[in-house]
Amino acid sequence: MTPPPRPPARARMGHVGADIRRQHRSRGTHMAQPDATSAAGSAHRALRPVSGGTRKEEVVEAIRRALLAGELAPGQRVKEVELAAVLNVSRPTLREALHALIHEGALVQEPYKGIRVAETSPEVLLDLADVRVSLEAMAALRLAEDPQGAGVAALRQALDDHEAAVRRADPVAADLTHLEFHRTLWLASGNAMLTKIWPLVAAQIRMAMTVDQLTRDDPQRDLELHRRLVEVIESGDATRVRAEVDLHIRSSAEELVHLMRAPQKSPQQPQS
Repeated sequence: MTPPPRPPARARMGHVGADIRRQHRSRGTHMAQPDATSAAGSAHRALRPVSGGTRKEEVVEAIRRALLAGELAPGQRVKEVELAAVLNVSRPTLREALHALIHEGALVQEPYKGIRVAETSPEVLLDLADVRVSLEAMAALRLAEDPQGAGVAALRQALDDHEAAVRRADPVAADLTHLEFHRTLWLASGNAMLTKIWPLVAAQIRMAMTVDQLTRDDPQRDLELHRRLVEVIESGDATRVRAEVDLHIRSSAEELVHLMRAPQKSPQQPQS
């Protein structure tokens, strides 16, 4: 019997995005509103006023934090007026920041519809894992050549910062230090091309981490994976480094894709 044709990739991505948005709403998260309460925010919110309120780079970083924390969910429309009020920045400055994020792929601009948060799909996550395994193995192997060097010391410090954020149950800081760990791994390798490529890959990693948070949300598991990766790099064993990077990235992506594709259980109706 001939299997039914697969739906187009765009349709599959739409279904995944809808599932993620439903999960996001079920967790009770939403974009902050421009009133006094949300402008101040809680200690753990990512969307809050930008210091100084004028520099485009600061606004870009604030929105990146919100994307990473899931406060701006995949597929969500970005409302300029509200976001400018929450961040306490001018509309022109916000637009500059938004266009920078569109350029790196974190946001998408649609004609006559405005700007929305980019969505991902199982296929994209698996493709990203393939790319990351190759590039992060390259970075990790470079660091493993000098286990006592400054690069490994910087990576160990990034791990300590991530562990501290996880232990104090600060989800925004945990996500930021998680990404910073991987940034440190890439940049500490000293490979100029990895440094150049990082911003593009980082935008995709942020999307994957947002999906991970909304789907799995297991910071302790992530911490253990990072701890083990550092220990293997410190061993200087190239074979173990390659295997650990592959396990760290590919198995995590495959597990996440499995969770994304699993049918969502509808809430049980109360018995009469």
